[in-house]
Amino acid sequence: MAVIDGRRVIAWTPYGRRRTYSILIKYLQRDVERGLIDEVWAFMNTDPTGQEDDVAYAHELAEQHGWFKLKHRPEGINLGRLPKQRYTGLAYRYMTDPNSVYLRLDDDVVYLHDDAIANLVRARLEMPAPVAVFPVIFNNAICSHFLQACGKVPMEWGEVKPYCMDPTGWANGPFAVKLHELLLDHIERDAVEDLYLYQDFPLAPGTQFSVSCFASLGGTYAGLPKPGVLVPDEEESWHTIHQPLATGAPNIIRGDAIVSHWSFFPQKPFLDGSALLGRYREIAEKL
Repeated sequence: MAVIDGRRVIAWTPYGRRRTYSILIKYLQRDVERGLIDEVWAFMNTDPTGQEDDVAYAHELAEQHGWFKLKHRPEGINLGRLPKQRYTGLAYRYMTDPNSVYLRLDDDVVYLHDDAIANLVRARLEMPAPVAVFPVIFNNAICSHFLQACGKVPMEWGEVKPYCMDPTGWANGPFAVKLHELLLDHIERDAVEDLYLYQDFPLAPGTQFSVSCFASLGGTYAGLPKPGVLVPDEEESWHTIHQPLATGAPNIIRGDAIVSHWSFFPQKPFLDGSALLGRYREIAEKL
């Protein structure tokens, strides 16, 4: 069994897109084989029609790997006619083991630095008070703000304010292209650690933050009035606004754990028109 400091580590993803998840799974497999991750869960968040290839790929992975598990929306819960992104909060009903650390990753996280999982999980265990401990997520507006503050990302590309939907950091396609180029350059010359932040950064309770990747504790969900049931049920607002305000503890960005998140929808035309995803795929294929 893979453990870090005596705790099981379960990496999970609201799953929907083979195109990018086929890159992420290479990193998750690497870290399972290194003994850092115990299980990988795909919480199936797909449409009933039009995503047959995506669904088939997840089933293939489950057949190939004993550590890869499919999780489905709990039965008997009708949230009405909501976009599928709103169903991801239901996944936490599976995350009530107080001895496990749960590592959430968007299905378009396309890079995990060698030390990202170990550093993030150890930070999570050292700091039990925050609801969520985040890595430095490339292509996350608030992380871009701190990367600029630490001199890692040029201000000349456009200043990013500490707001999760900042017009530059969240919606500007050319800025996202430059960010990915910067990170890929560092990956390709084995210099990612040069992009570490000088310190961990706290996020004031109530600060909305894009939850593309974070570590949380099973005990957090086990201790809820109904174990695993988030109120409100939207996971981003629960983890970054509601629960930090309720506890008074800031969430934390860990300075020495780096991952890359591919795209927010306003950036998509610019990123999809580039060769950057192919570069990420080539790097992952060499693992």
